[in-house]
Amino acid sequence: MKQGLAVAGGQDEIRMLIVGGGLLAGALASAFSAYGFATKNVVAEKAEVHRGIEWRPNLVLMDVRSLDVGSGLDLLGELRRAGLRACVIDASDDDDRLDAWKDAGTSTLIDGREPFDRLLRMIDPPASSRCNGSFTASAFVTYTSKQEQGPVVGCFDDLTEREQSVLAELMEGHCAEEIAKAAFVSISTVRSQIKAILQKLGVNSQLAAVALTRRAGWSSKNSVAGRGERASARRVQPTRRPL
Repeated sequence: MKQGLAVAGGQDEIRMLIVGGGLLAGALASAFSAYGFATKNVVAEKAEVHRGIEWRPNLVLMDVRSLDVGSGLDLLGELRRAGLRACVIDASDDDDRLDAWKDAGTSTLIDGREPFDRLLRMIDPPASSRCNGSFTASAFVTYTSKQEQGPVVGCFDDLTEREQSVLAELMEGHCAEEIAKAAFVSISTVRSQIKAILQKLGVNSQLAAVALTRRAGWSSKNSVAGRGERASARRVQPTRRPL
């Protein structure tokens, strides 16, 4: 397996385009921004990728874990026609699928199940030396959230049971597409649920929602149990009339 991305264009500023809407893509964008890269994160849709290409990146990182091979190859083709080769992150053991990415001319193929510091090392070896310890992408969110100051805010009890389930999936690193497939619902339904979660927690991104949730030590089981206890406490006992 190759290591590192080939830098294109000879620009002094390193621009990294990260294609993917999941937590891993967001965590990588945050990490490389902190390391001095100019980063842009776009979802894996053709129109968004075109906007990313217009930004003139010299590094491209593409998370294909939730994409079918056809959609992934279409996007890789758009990048290739623009003179860009992408580093592809997947989590599949399907040799045919992995060979398809290689045949499409990817610069690097990385297993997305690797620890986060190893992912950084494969993409940019010097970056991994600035990353303390071995932690997964979801743990990286916890790590960065601990650096923030201020009280934990947000009302988890206002979340519906379905919204709690979606938030739990986000905490495990699943993207909207994966959540929709597992629940047999449309992607638009899941996106609406995520939007409601962000509004109720008072945050503006999935990454911030997960960071807030981990800081608060919340879990869907605790929230459901707590809701049941409060409901029991509010229950009014019927009064008995004297005979």
